Parts: sequence; structure tokens; C-alpha cells
Amino acid sequence: MVLMLILVVGSVAGQTTERSVPIDIGRHIYIDGLLPSGEPLTALVAGDVPILGTQFSCESCHGRSGMGAGESTYIVPPIAGPFLFSESPQPKRPPYDVTSLARVLREGVTPSGRTLDRLMPRFRLSDDDIASLAAYLAVLSAGNSPGVDDKVIRFGTVMTEDVDPAERKGVLAVLRRFFEEKNRQTRLDSERWDRGYTPESRLPTVFREWHLDVWTLTGPAESWGEQLERYYAAAPVFALVSGLGTGDWGPVGRFCEKREIPCLFPGTDLPAAQAGDFYTLYFSRGLKLEADLIASHLASHPASGVVQVFCDASAAGAVTSLRQALDARGQSTNDLQFDCDKPLPTAELATRLAANPDSAAVLWLRPSQLTGLEIPLPAGRIYVSSILLGNEAPDSLRAAPGPVFEAYAFKLPGETDPAFRRFAVWAKTRKIELTAPRRQAEAYFACMALGYTVKHMRRFFLRDYALDMLEHSQGLAIYLPYHPRPTFGPDQRFLNKGGYVLPVFNGKPEATNAEWIRP
Repeated sequence: MVLMLILVVGSVAGQTTERSVPIDIGRHIYIDGLLPSGEPLTALVAGDVPILGTQFSCESCHGRSGMGAGESTYIVPPIAGPFLFSESPQPKRPPYDVTSLARVLREGVTPSGRTLDRLMPRFRLSDDDIASLAAYLAVLSAGNSPGVDDKVIRFGTVMTEDVDPAERKGVLAVLRRFFEEKNRQTRLDSERWDRGYTPESRLPTVFREWHLDVWTLTGPAESWGEQLERYYAAAPVFALVSGLGTGDWGPVGRFCEKREIPCLFPGTDLPAAQAGDFYTLYFSRGLKLEADLIASHLASHPASGVVQVFCDASAAGAVTSLRQALDARGQSTNDLQFDCDKPLPTAELATRLAANPDSAAVLWLRPSQLTGLEIPLPAGRIYVSSILLGNEAPDSLRAAPGPVFEAYAFKLPGETDPAFRRFAVWAKTRKIELTAPRRQAEAYFACMALGYTVKHMRRFFLRDYALDMLEHSQGLAIYLPYHPRPTFGPDQRFLNKGGYVLPVFNGKPEATNAEWIRP
């Protein structure tokens, strides 16, 4: 069917079948709003308002999948090849071809003669541009994505070998139980049909058994990409869900973008989203978010100098982020890295802080790295990380002579968290021990998001369509535990975009009069 559509598009455009169809050009027009020259395409919207394609691309309304969406009270129709180049019964219209596609793009008039709403842009495109766009639309969402067959939809979860065994066991218990119940509750769906008045109108069942593969990554991160490719070659998955890793998630994120696989809410504090990424959704920017929270606090409460202290390689990204944020404001940092197997060099830290009496120390350290200090922490302002400390408060922080602040990327201490309570009840009734509450609750939310997308995909098992729907599923946000003020939205790869910097008293962060910071 895809080949037939390409040939039809090529022949109508006056191209021969020997000539290659510029699908890649059409993809850039559709997604990026860019012409072959690299210039943005132009259009008029609402009759006379000029826009650029980089502001208002085809994807902006019709979705990456081309399956359409809802915009306020408007229904945006699907324009993927199987729909666009076929007859539509409602509203009734004949199939599009390149000529009628050119007319609707330039004039807003459909093949049936209906004039579209003025919100549909009137684009300025050449014949060659339209032929390229038509070629791309012909193959867009033209068949089920990999990882799906007539009986099974396969998912995966990625675990790195260095994660805490209790966290791994706890998260896998949640994932496996969710999948087990999903299959048990829908086991009879395979016997159901969407019955019509004629045999031709009957649609096959949309039921697929959910199958979960566990992909464990070993060795250095440089080898993860190759390992992921081997796992995928052995058994392609429709999507990756949840997962755990203590290091930089970059290799996994790059794999997801390369293979165009939805990667839903991995359990990592070191996400690696890049400009233009589409396929991975994260809970937050993790340690880098905390770095920006501290930078914002330092901007309103300046220090004469800043010393960043770390030993764990996982903190290096946060150190770099804070350094860059402060550099942009003309504030330098004096980084102090030490061996994690040795005590925190508090004497050297005190020496560095003494040179600037109003200095601040940012301790990117875990509880074990703050215990058993040979000498107390020096005087001066101190910042710590809620992600690295968890719920522990080392005595060294309680005894700090100066003020202590905690970058806090979660819901405030003492704040009611209905989403976590809901998960805790679910886990308790299934006798799942909460060995890693945050990670397990996050995994449960990832499963809920996955269930939502599969349910609403109906019979269209398309990866891009799943992500398009998640971008517009704002109602799901209320089920997210731990993370404050989460929001979904187009081009938003992180649900939580802000946090707090809280003063610490007697080893505990104080939430009174906490100020929300969105860097």
C-alpha cells in the first residue's frame, strides 16, 4: 500500500517511477517547517496574519504521526497517507492527490470544494515542495510500528547493572504485576469484534497481549548503544517503559531517538534530552534542575564566591550546569573534586571558603560522603541536593555553623500527595514491598501512561501517535506522585519544570513560605 501511494504521488506530480521521491525533504517541511533551501516556509493564518513554518509547522496541529488532534473546540483531522489519499465518508470527500493537496495547502479548499476554517494556514509552497510533502505523507503512519504483531505488543525496560538491587527488584515487581493484571483483565477482548452491518465493516480485535522484556546494560556507558542494538535486533519493542540507571542516560536517549522508540519516564536523575528530541519523556531534569534552582537562589542572594564539591561522576553534569549558569551571570566557581573512597577534604574546603568570607559551598554529595568528617563543615552558606541526600540528614549538616539550603525538586515536605497514596494502596493490596518508594511510584505512573496511550490508539499501533496523545493528556498529570506541578504539552520533554530552595533546620528542610522557582 505504501509503495502504491508513493507511485501515485510520483505519477500525479509528473515524476517517473525511476526518479527518487524526496521524502526527506517532505519530512523537514512537515516537522520543521523548513524548505529545501533551509529557509522557513511562509503562510497566512486567520486570513492575513503572516507566520513562519518554524512557528507553525504541519506537525504543530496534525501531530508527528499525522493522526490529528483536538485544538480547543476544533477537531484537527488526520492527514497521514492512509487517510489523506483515501475517500473520506465524514465529511464526505474524494481522495486527495497532489493537485488537490496543492489547492488545500495554498487556498484552503478541499477536493469536495469545501473551504476550511481560516485557522488552517494558507502556505506558499512550490510544486516541487508540495510533491515532496505528498511523498512524505504517503508513507507517514502507513502501517503498524515495530514491536506489534497480531497477538502481542512487546515492551521493554532498561536497567543498568549498577542500580541498587532493592530498587531493581521493587521496580520490576511493579512493572510485572501491572502487565500481568493488564493481560488478565483483557484476556477475553480477543473474542470481541467491532461488529458492523456487513462482514466487510467488521474490524479485527485491537487486543494484544502485553509482553515485557528486561534489557540489562553492563560495562562502560560507551558500550550501551551497541548492547541496546543487539537487544532490539533480537526482539524489537514498541516502546520502552520506566527503567533504572544511576549514570548518564544519554546513550539510552540517543538510541531511542535513532530508532524512534517511545521511551516513557525512565528512572534517572541524569536525563540527556537534546534540542529536537521527541521520543523520550522524563519526569524532570533531575540534578541539572537542582543546579538551576541553586543558580536562581544565588542570583537573588549573591555570594562572593562559590565552591562546588563532588566526588561521584554522576554529579559532574550538575557541576557543569551550575558553573555555566553562574558564568552567564559573571560569577565564577571554584570546583573541588575528591576521591569518593576518602573522607571529604573539609580542611581544604575551609581554606577555599576563608578567602571569601561570604562564599557559598555547593555539596553535590550523598549521605555516605557526608558522614564521619574529621573536622566539622566550615562556616559559610551551604547548599545540598535533595536528590542525592534522599530522606537522610547526616549529623554533619545538623552541626554546620552556617546556614544550609536544600535544592528541592519534589513536592514540599508535609504536602499531601494523593497520587502516592493511591499507588501505595495499589501496592499494598498486591503485597508489593516498597523497597524504593519513589522509583516504584514513578514506575507505576509510567505504566499508567502506557496504558492510556495503548487504549486510545485503538487499532492504530503507531509509536508517534502514542506520543502525540501523551502530549495532550494533561489529565494524567494528577496521577504523578512526588513531582510538583507537572504538565504535559507539545515539545515538553519534562513533566516537572521547577522546584524550591528550602532552608534546613535541625537537618530537615523547612517548607514554610517556600517560593516556587521555575528556572
